[in-house]
Amino acid sequence: MKRYRTPLVSGLVLFLGLIAINMAALYFQQRPITTYVPPMKQSPAKHGQLVQIVSTQALSAEQAMAEARQNYGPMIAASPAVTRTELVFGLLDKDGREADVHARAYVPAMPISAVIVLAPGTTGIGDQCAPSVEQPSVHNWANYQSHALAYAARGFMVVVPDYEGHRDPARIHHYMSGELEGRAVLDSISASRQIPEASVLSAATPNFVTGYSQGGHSAFWADKINATYSPGTKIAGVIGWGPVMDVQETLADVTQGANINWFGPYVLYSYQNLYGTNYHIDRILQPRWVYGLNTDVTSHCIDSDIAYWGTHPDNVYTPDFLNNLRKANLPEALYGKLGQQLAANVADDATTATPKLINAGEQDNVVLPRQQAAAKIQLCQHSRGPVRVTLYPETTHYNAMVHSFEDSIVWMQQIMAGQTPAGNC
Repeated sequence: MKRYRTPLVSGLVLFLGLIAINMAALYFQQRPITTYVPPMKQSPAKHGQLVQIVSTQALSAEQAMAEARQNYGPMIAASPAVTRTELVFGLLDKDGREADVHARAYVPAMPISAVIVLAPGTTGIGDQCAPSVEQPSVHNWANYQSHALAYAARGFMVVVPDYEGHRDPARIHHYMSGELEGRAVLDSISASRQIPEASVLSAATPNFVTGYSQGGHSAFWADKINATYSPGTKIAGVIGWGPVMDVQETLADVTQGANINWFGPYVLYSYQNLYGTNYHIDRILQPRWVYGLNTDVTSHCIDSDIAYWGTHPDNVYTPDFLNNLRKANLPEALYGKLGQQLAANVADDATTATPKLINAGEQDNVVLPRQQAAAKIQLCQHSRGPVRVTLYPETTHYNAMVHSFEDSIVWMQQIMAGQTPAGNC
């Protein structure tokens, strides 16, 4: 028998339905929005392994020389053909899980004298800022391909790695984490030796870890953790060009004229995530930067950072924080464990016997020369190998690599010839 609803019953059903819909909407509005993240690989044995070859490109001798000359000009008199390989390698992240990281390897068509890992300076934290996606004609962050090809022209295989977190939606790039930077350098050596073009290398082919600015910090940390993280990788020497050796001192240099106001926000964003701590950002940064910190930091690469953050530290940092920086005093009661965690990432306290070279400029207004002078004292005190620190009178942060190119090559050649390079402690 056909059944009919009375208007009263239909109205009641409609009313109850609307209530249910509204309650469901309110429930879902109140629930946190979550995004599914697939479980990360947990394969500790795979760190340092070649995960993937993304692409291979053959550069003719003419192409390689022309690109090397973009930074080095007539210092590059000739070049062999070079094969550029983009690869992905595995490293262990802060939780001991495998993370995939990109790198570019440059193999010259000539006898290879050594492998150089050229750790890049700051390019940015956002994935769009990864060194492996640099296009100098669009965004020039230092033209790392030109630097790599200059050394390839002299018979070195050169590897330019990204850092942990770059091009990885599951992680951020943990900027100025010495441990993770060092892992990226060491694992890129192991993985790049597994590409087909590197089959000409022998176990005796030496490895040099080098880096510019942030990359110098990375190179010295690679040497520092080598024995525990990658004991099978032998490092013949370490070079830093205008390197960050002390993170707190680099941050404090904004009070001494360093044009690096973006550095503090980068470090705060990175370390809060890395260490899971709260630094009371409102006591450190001016109000306009506090609530948009994550977006500000990840939206800008190094080519727009100075324009965005400006050149006046008092427009970025609070007066009390700047005053405490000047005094090298960051009380835990005010800023949490920031001071301790900055100190945990110094790069100049390694006790290794590896030869060490720092080349920097007396006109550097990013990583101030006083930091290199202080690093020399620390390295001479701690290192068991020869240490040489050279400050070039007419050199800035941005041309330290170019101005010390020949000196850097001679230093490595001495080591490859079995000689002990002269120090200046």
